[in-house]
Amino acid sequence: MTPPRVERIMTGLDVGSSKIAALIAGQTADGSLIALGTGVREAQGVKYGCVVDIAAVDRSVREALEQAERVAGVEVQDVWVGFGGGQLSSRILSHEDHIGGGPIDPSDVTELLQRAKKLALDDRRAVLHAEPALYTVDGNQGVHDPIGLYADRLRVDVHMVEGDRGPVANLATAVRAAHVNIRDVAATSMAAGLSCLTAENRDLGTAVVDIGASLTNIALFAGGKLIDLATLPAGGNDITDDIASEFSARRSQAERIKCFYGSAVSSPRDHQDQIDVGSPIDGDDSERPKINRAQLNAVIRQRLDHFVPQIGRLLKDMGYADPVARQVVLVGGGAELKGMADYMQGVLGGSARIGRPIGIQSLPDPHSGPQFAVAAGLVAYAAAAPLDLRRISGSSQNDAADGPWWRTLQSIWKRAT
Repeated sequence: MTPPRVERIMTGLDVGSSKIAALIAGQTADGSLIALGTGVREAQGVKYGCVVDIAAVDRSVREALEQAERVAGVEVQDVWVGFGGGQLSSRILSHEDHIGGGPIDPSDVTELLQRAKKLALDDRRAVLHAEPALYTVDGNQGVHDPIGLYADRLRVDVHMVEGDRGPVANLATAVRAAHVNIRDVAATSMAAGLSCLTAENRDLGTAVVDIGASLTNIALFAGGKLIDLATLPAGGNDITDDIASEFSARRSQAERIKCFYGSAVSSPRDHQDQIDVGSPIDGDDSERPKINRAQLNAVIRQRLDHFVPQIGRLLKDMGYADPVARQVVLVGGGAELKGMADYMQGVLGGSARIGRPIGIQSLPDPHSGPQFAVAAGLVAYAAAAPLDLRRISGSSQNDAADGPWWRTLQSIWKRAT
């Protein structure tokens, strides 16, 4: 059987604190997405989701892209990049027009969005997303498509995702140093939701918790859209550091025993299973210490008991307060810790599961888990091309930008329209 013909190639690039992940995917005529090549390299020069060494990030990005290119047999020209630094924030911007009581036509909506765009884009923050969420027609909220309705007043609520200008520009500079064009920079929370949630999940209300190495990003989807997000300065590295400190182990050894033997939940056999910690940190090989699994899991649980309840408080602040109705999907490298979904469900209530990329065919098994959710989501974001105020043009506006920052940013990204 002849494989489907690929008509468009897209590359997602996840620049995290512990790894750089690249995914090259092809889109066929019917809209299907097929993984063509993947590449993963250890991240260098990234701390807490922000670039601190441009040259080091450049090298890591090049290596990840080259690995993916060799597998795919294509050369990457354009990339969609994920940004998940702690400076991300979320807010709702609303704008209303009086339209005179007649039927709403497309030009009414376009003019409304153009006026909202003037309020949305300024010099103070880097806007990653400015998506119209819902419309309100004469006070009736929750309208997805107002065209054809009769109304005196039409309002749009726009969900804004913003970050500090410096970290976003540093990321763009480091990636462009690898001689690729940046088509867009998307919030990693947005990408993870597109990757691991079905349309029904996003419509009914689901929280995506991305447990990275240094940061945990929480995103709430409802009504088919990302509606809120928050960040905790904690992640898998904190557990690794606790293990290394408790058992006088090297960080590499602590990471190994966490991944192979650690668990967020306990079992009766934990006191029987012995674990070789490895050479002590002081270099004395005369005595190689051993611990049991119960000791290891106690250290892991102590850290989880500290920061997981904070996730619950943030979800409550977002309006996701009912623990019975909560639907939580876990992604990121930290989600691969054994028993994490069961532990989260016990603390947060509702249901919790591990998220895996859906909607992309032929992903290799090692890259089909929660740690690859963002890279896969960036490809899904590129394919979906959601409506965004930044891409709405009008004759009365300078389409290139609304201020010096946006002229500079677009010259860096060279975003194609």
